[in-house]
Amino acid sequence: MKQRIITGLLIAFVVLTAFIQGGLLRYLVISGFILVGVYETYAIKEKEWPKWLFILLIGFVLGLSQVKDEFLFISLLGLIMFFYLISILNPWFSPTDLGYIITMILIFTGTLKSILMVFDQFGVNMMIFLLICTYMTDTAAYFCGFYFGKTKLNERISPKKTVEGSIGGWLFGSIGGFIFAYFMVKGFDLGIIIIMSIVFPIIGQIGDLAFSDIKRHFNIKDFGSIFPAHGGVLDRIDSLVFNLMFFYIFITILFQVF
Repeated sequence: MKQRIITGLLIAFVVLTAFIQGGLLRYLVISGFILVGVYETYAIKEKEWPKWLFILLIGFVLGLSQVKDEFLFISLLGLIMFFYLISILNPWFSPTDLGYIITMILIFTGTLKSILMVFDQFGVNMMIFLLICTYMTDTAAYFCGFYFGKTKLNERISPKKTVEGSIGGWLFGSIGGFIFAYFMVKGFDLGIIIIMSIVFPIIGQIGDLAFSDIKRHFNIKDFGSIFPAHGGVLDRIDSLVFNLMFFYIFITILFQVF
């Protein structure tokens, strides 16, 4: 547990410093996380997939993240057709692989587009708010589950997660997120801040379970080992990825409808 805490604090320090500092440092940290995350996606099937597919994955993620929203649907149709062609022509690329790789490309693309939107339109405080909602929930869920957990949350996907841990994580994440947003996030009504503070800790836990389901499918414990006691990049950003994508959806609907 001690190593887990130390590693978590070091990650938080580096990420917060980069986000607040901005400029090249922010770009390098974000690019590094995305690059390693894409590699971890590829590494699960590294023995079966050729190395050029890893380069292709990076190209699709970076390319699609720059596509304007009005052309994104057409681009995604082209992506699906392209990988179906690979599946038809290559016996090493199964329909299951196709579903997995398209899903991960969409997740990385959505995450990168969401990060760009957060910094461009709302600033660093909104990103810190998302980080607080995500990782205060994650940390509180771990400790509440460790000390008070009795009821399994979803034993098939993640045997160690408990209902008590999930509720504790949501409670601390919501309170911590609201306190920060109330004083530091500008441009939103109080009602919207309350909604986001309540919902993001829930969405983050859904993201955690979703990535746990992927690991369960491929029979792996972690996506990587770059962070001692934490696993890989995807093991650390699974909850944040879902919160970023949900924020993108939430803001788009909010601005278009209201």
